[in-house]
Amino acid sequence: MYLSCSTCVHGDLDLRDALDRIDALGFSAFDLFALENMGQVWPSRLAAGDVDSAAIARTIRDSGLRVSSFNCGFSRALNDPDSSARDQVEAEFTPLLELAASAGCSVFTVQTGGYDNTIGRVESFDRSLEGLQRLVALGQGSGVQLSFEPHWGAVVEKPADALYMVKRLWPDVGITYDPSHFVMQTDIGPLADTEPLLEYTVHVHVRNASPGKMQASMDEGVVDFAWLVRSLQERGYEGAVAIEYLESAEADAMKLRDELVSLGVPA
Repeated sequence: MYLSCSTCVHGDLDLRDALDRIDALGFSAFDLFALENMGQVWPSRLAAGDVDSAAIARTIRDSGLRVSSFNCGFSRALNDPDSSARDQVEAEFTPLLELAASAGCSVFTVQTGGYDNTIGRVESFDRSLEGLQRLVALGQGSGVQLSFEPHWGAVVEKPADALYMVKRLWPDVGITYDPSHFVMQTDIGPLADTEPLLEYTVHVHVRNASPGKMQASMDEGVVDFAWLVRSLQERGYEGAVAIEYLESAEADAMKLRDELVSLGVPA
């Protein structure tokens, strides 16, 4: 197990400057935030050739940092029922995966998409499952582990739904576990109730949260990081624990870093 820092912590900076800042803060690894309209790398621009993939790879290599994960959100939802969405998602996935593999990235996190009222809950879920299966086929031989995130608002926001999906995809697809998305949901019980998901966890995102708030300051949040670290240690988890505070929260990111180190996560 080791610490990492997402480039979303410095989302107002370009990739080179964000990596320089992460390095200056004492991290040895980073997650690349590649969500459409949010991250340093937008999937649609990469697919369209508007962004130089080789230049991004050079920037990553020059940073000297280890790449712990690509956190990806495509310009179209994975379960979008529109007939053109599948082609667009796959057109964006392929160059991103190639970039991840060339950068030595070990985990590629995908967002599943939410519920679409036009097709209903069951079909929304099934389309996400099928979409992940297609990405598995496209990614064969890449050496990069695919995962999905049980994200608030997604078809897998509830622990039981996430567990149902991962059991049908494991070991080709694992889970990127982020406790903030469970803590913020007021109808979910103690964080310990999500423990079965850790059996399939290949990557971890962390930030503090509270009921109704996906991101909270370290002084106000209620995430039980001691339980999380202890549970990961008991399972022999060897992956990254990536701090994912969103923009302009460097102070809280560093407080969380110090707490995780105190709990036994190697810096």
